[in-house]
Amino acid sequence: NPSDVWYWYGSISTGFKGGGYEDTPANARAIIIPFDPETVMNYEIGFKANLMDKRMRLNASVFMMDYEDLQVQQTNEDCLCNITDNASDAEIKGLEVEFQYAITDTFILLASGSMLDTEYKDFLEASGVDSTGNKLQRTPDNQFSLGFDWNLGSGEYADSWTLNVNYYWQDELYWQPANANVEDSYGLLDGRLSYAPPESAWSVSAWIKNANDEEYRTNIIPFFGEEVGQYGAPRTYGVDLRISF
Repeated sequence: NPSDVWYWYGSISTGFKGGGYEDTPANARAIIIPFDPETVMNYEIGFKANLMDKRMRLNASVFMMDYEDLQVQQTNEDCLCNITDNASDAEIKGLEVEFQYAITDTFILLASGSMLDTEYKDFLEASGVDSTGNKLQRTPDNQFSLGFDWNLGSGEYADSWTLNVNYYWQDELYWQPANANVEDSYGLLDGRLSYAPPESAWSVSAWIKNANDEEYRTNIIPFFGEEVGQYGAPRTYGVDLRISF
């Protein structure tokens, strides 16, 4: 039942994306052949809860997205251009969870994650490749984020020092509907330490991204049996100074 602690909801919605033409057509024929509009039906139920005298927040939902003529963009290795195709039928089922817990007044634990089951239910690509039954491209089955916000100050500087740490992990994914090119799972660790003096117009932060120096790719192009990839940034760090006027 609805209360000030638990809030339950459910929804059924639909979405639409118009069709069009290739922005980088491979040849004169591709210029005049459009891709079809895309429609989706989304079914979702879930809850939002404030627990333990509102020190803990928990949100969760389960959903199913049923696509018709899903627009699928790929990079074609023959022309090194983008090609948009339509999967006649595709489906995404999943679970999403968000968690926040104030362990103390100054230390907040944060977590979120998702589990997905994706499938091209009916997809014969224009190239002739049958990707029916394959997983959706660029969509990991599982991913999660875990971190904390910690207020390190005290006294009149209680809100001046903050430390934020977050670790993000994602499962392996396929770069193409044919599921022939795989990106292995990876995790990224980020951190930021900030100082903002009381009643001051400036603040300074020291930060680090990809602290574990993980090697991962943000995009790949299959190229005559090889893969031409674009890699994410390696370990980077720096200092930010902000001044408000």
